[in-house]
Amino acid sequence: MRKFTFYVFMILAVWACNNEKKNKVNNISKTSVEPTLEFLWETDTLLTTCESVLYDKASQIIYVANVNNEPWNKDGNGFISTLNTKGEIIDLKWKDGLSGPKGMGILNGKLYVNDIDEVVEIDTTSKQIINTFYVEGAPQLNDITISSEAVYVSGSNSDAIYKIQNGSINLIANDSLGRLNGLLYQKEGIYFAASRSHTFGVYNEMENTFKILTEEIGHGDGIVRLENGDFIVSSWSGEIFYINSNDWTKTQLLDTREQKINAADIDFIVATKTLLVPTFFNNSVRAYKLNY
Repeated sequence: MRKFTFYVFMILAVWACNNEKKNKVNNISKTSVEPTLEFLWETDTLLTTCESVLYDKASQIIYVANVNNEPWNKDGNGFISTLNTKGEIIDLKWKDGLSGPKGMGILNGKLYVNDIDEVVEIDTTSKQIINTFYVEGAPQLNDITISSEAVYVSGSNSDAIYKIQNGSINLIANDSLGRLNGLLYQKEGIYFAASRSHTFGVYNEMENTFKILTEEIGHGDGIVRLENGDFIVSSWSGEIFYINSNDWTKTQLLDTREQKINAADIDFIVATKTLLVPTFFNNSVRAYKLNY
């Protein structure tokens, strides 16, 4: 009887020990790091009214679209700059002669840039404009996102999405979204941010439907997606939000509104977890390390 009692005691002890270890593992797996931004660097203030940044992984160059004063005037004084990943300006006027350059994207070695009512296609080797896609009706073209075979463009004034493919641009979607701005192409749809309605959602091209995923994101501007599936969205007025893709809750990572420092069309360097933030009227690009 004593042996039986001893064996039972030992089995219960082993079970309790294993259960404690299992609980510890479960507790570790459920622990999450609160996302934060750590300031890294800021460029010289020569990037006049910089609206958008685009990191090119192939060349490790950061392109910057500079409106240069008035964002919607056809004044011809806008330009594209290039930076290295340390925030040093390589070429202040890599390409000039534009008016209000904003969203950018690269496809097959060509840089596509929104310029108020047209998209210009620039050969990145020759720096020459090789094609122009004009959109009628004062669309106020804003952001660009790229798939493997097409260029998608947002119109803020028209609340529309346009698609460049096979040498032409066509309207594919239109809705009352409240000044559509940021776009991000993903296989499941095109994520969007609207600046007037302060909403973040996704557009399904096959079904031609818009779905709101979260609200109160400020004046939605740029969108990037992280390796874990979550999103970072900027608000032009000076906020950065982390959006959880499981439940679409949001966390404010940055707020520079009191300092009157904008946060326009952002980009993200995956290898170094670096968030690039153009500050618009503050005339510089800031870089932050994202900890998450």
